[in-house]
Amino acid sequence: MSSKEFVLAVTRRIRAKEAHQQVAEELTNHLQESKQTWLRKGYSEEEAEQKAVAAMGSASQLGKNMDKIHRPAWDFWLIGIISLLLAASFIPILSTDFQPQFGRDLTGYYIQHRLLHIVLGIGLITVLLYFDYRKLQRFSLFLYVSSILLLLFLLFAPNTFINGQAIFQFGPLRLHTWMALPFLVVSLAGFLSERTYNRWLLAGFIILPIVLFTLLSNLSALMLYTAAAAVLFGYSYLPRKVKTSVFAVVGGIGLSMAAFSVYAYHRLLMPYQTERIAAFLKPESYSDSSGYMILLLKDAMAEAGLFGAKMPLYIPEAHTDYALVQLIHSYGYAAGILVIGLLLAVTIRIGWMARNLPRSYGKLLILASVTIYSIQSVYSILMIFGLLPLTGMSLPFISYGLLPMLIHAFLLGMVLSVYRRKLYVTKPMTLT
Repeated sequence: MSSKEFVLAVTRRIRAKEAHQQVAEELTNHLQESKQTWLRKGYSEEEAEQKAVAAMGSASQLGKNMDKIHRPAWDFWLIGIISLLLAASFIPILSTDFQPQFGRDLTGYYIQHRLLHIVLGIGLITVLLYFDYRKLQRFSLFLYVSSILLLLFLLFAPNTFINGQAIFQFGPLRLHTWMALPFLVVSLAGFLSERTYNRWLLAGFIILPIVLFTLLSNLSALMLYTAAAAVLFGYSYLPRKVKTSVFAVVGGIGLSMAAFSVYAYHRLLMPYQTERIAAFLKPESYSDSSGYMILLLKDAMAEAGLFGAKMPLYIPEAHTDYALVQLIHSYGYAAGILVIGLLLAVTIRIGWMARNLPRSYGKLLILASVTIYSIQSVYSILMIFGLLPLTGMSLPFISYGLLPMLIHAFLLGMVLSVYRRKLYVTKPMTLT
């Protein structure tokens, strides 16, 4: 048996296809070293190769042993926690009274659609789990340009607006600014894991989406993208001095944009935004307008008790943005603390996954995903306790909606895809 035949016989026994190339390279190098040893002892080329192969033992048995070592990793803890969160997502729907808003009971309708959303989300996670995430890196520029074109299209050619957000609707299909978020962070992870682009060009790549999200008035997406981009840049291959200078420039631009926004809201007749800020600070003065929801949520949380309020309370959007409020009001702080604990456990678990990975494309994907997930979770939790202004920030895996489900499924799928191949994330990012 030749060296090539031996290597092929071993890799055929390994079910994880991702491991074939790595195992083949290791075996080939080992066989070459062994062959050189036999050649120095005076054996011919063919005899030395046969001796090297024979010293390796049975190809079948070695393949079985390598299959055990390179078995794909499954994080059943994370999968289990997400499963519990998905099960808990039905509670706000089942406890919401849809009569005041729609004039009829739509519980069955929302349950059916929630089931469909979960099936689609699980399907996306499964596809990404078996997909080798490393193949995405070569498409970083394509994903970035596509996302920018989507944001520009929504900026200049929307055909409808929902809650102030630009939408392009074609039949049942809706294009939304949120769709660009996961692909932008995936592309930035690709840019920042290799020294391919000029540092200031990278800064431009980071800043452009910030400008577009601002112009599109999607402050929630802007916050999530900015945080993820900052984390990715901070963990990139660039030297510390470069990071400091770019952070200073980008931070200066951000502060300038914030200052202009304050000026615009006060001087360019945009009272809606200023009223929302004022209502957050003093909701009682705006009880019939922007402060109404703040006061309603405050009452709902005050009535909840440990095991739920005695009387039901109608909360608008109780199954979407305020799903956690509805859950706590109906079943008490005991249930709320359990769900919050599960939400935070996901952050801790994903952080644990990333801790031992070298600086690589895979690690950057995990860090971007956990940043977006954790900020959404923490903001949604603090928001319902009145510590942050009310925004359209969905609660991961709890809030109703197809788009939030698919975004979170995409991020989780990326995390599980990296973890499944963690044995192959060994090459650190280039520093020169």
